[in-house]
This record gives sequence, C-alpha cells and structure tokens, in this order.
Amino acid sequence: MSRFVDHRDMTAADIMSCSCEALAIIHLCETAAWALQNGGGNATGLADAIGSGLKLAYALLEPVHEALASHEGRQ
Repeated sequence: MSRFVDHRDMTAADIMSCSCEALAIIHLCETAAWALQNGGGNATGLADAIGSGLKLAYALLEPVHEALASHEGRQ
C-alpha cells in the first residue's frame, strides 16, 4: 500500500489501512517471539521472520507518520 501512495496523497482510509496492516504484522512478530521464548519451532527461521516483519511494519508506518505530520503542519 504505502509503497505506491506518496504520503502527501494518502487519504484517511489509506492511513488507517497502513496502520492496521502494521499492527497485524507486529502482533505476528510478538507471537513468533513467544514461540522462540518457549523453545518452539525453528529458532533461526522465527528470528528471521520477526526481523522481516518488523522491517515491513516500519515501512508501513513511516508514510503514515509523514502524512500525519504534514497534515498537522497545515493547521
């Protein structure tokens, strides 16, 4: 989503969509971290998945913050 829409062109729906997607990814990373802590699964694979998920969540939230900052600056 955010890779295709410039933060200056994001609608409220775009901002909410990116935010919800990022929250879902963060929840998945939390679940993977609990699995690692409890000794379940492939530790290397789960650690890689957590890193990749958090990187994606960051990429989704960065334009959200930029859009909100630019909106607040106009008021």
